[in-house]
Amino acid sequence: MHLADIDYIAVSGKSSMHKAGVFSKIIFTMLLLTSVIITNDIEKILVIIAITLAFFFLSGVPLKQVIHMAMYPAFFSLLFAFIMAQQSLLFGLLIVLKAISAALLMILLITTTTYIDLFSFLSLFLPGLLVDIFLFTYRSFFILLSKLSNLFRSIRLRGGYKPLSLLQNIRNIAGMLGLLVIHSLEMNERMYKIYSLRGYQGKLPVYGRMSIEGVFDIVLIITGIVILTGVYLPWNLL
Repeated sequence: MHLADIDYIAVSGKSSMHKAGVFSKIIFTMLLLTSVIITNDIEKILVIIAITLAFFFLSGVPLKQVIHMAMYPAFFSLLFAFIMAQQSLLFGLLIVLKAISAALLMILLITTTTYIDLFSFLSLFLPGLLVDIFLFTYRSFFILLSKLSNLFRSIRLRGGYKPLSLLQNIRNIAGMLGLLVIHSLEMNERMYKIYSLRGYQGKLPVYGRMSIEGVFDIVLIITGIVILTGVYLPWNLL
């Protein structure tokens, strides 16, 4: 699944989860991530995964397009899980489930929250110039990705990419990347002139709803607190 698809789902979504404030969604995500970190109970991890999948269903995010993204951290955790499984098979399974649950929570956040809202939250803690760099990089990524795709398509149509011609492929791809670098520099200069003409003074105005206003905002926070309490209290008593 491409980053552009995630961005489209986040922007076009009309569910209560999409309409909730970024502040409440980030609190909900952090509370559940904390629950995942502190618990070593497989049943509790499975409950958190089930609750996360339920929020996916409520938000209307197509699971077929996002579920495979959670498999990447699961795959990379397999090596560590295999090592720990020599001591305990259940502990190895716990590591994989923790990786999957953490990935699902972050995917739920980015597929229901636009990047403008996320950057507006970051602007509360980070310098304005750094947030602007993130915004410009995020926007430029899609432009350069489209340019790269068009260049590679042109090379293939002109016979410049052949599976059995390794040296020719390397030479043509190197030329394509060089052209992409030149294009990115030109685009950087053009964007600087555009923003300077529009009065850019080192900080873009980024706004997002940080208050807790809607009913669903309260539901998210209460759900996160209840889950963290249910995970932490038995752990603390033991």
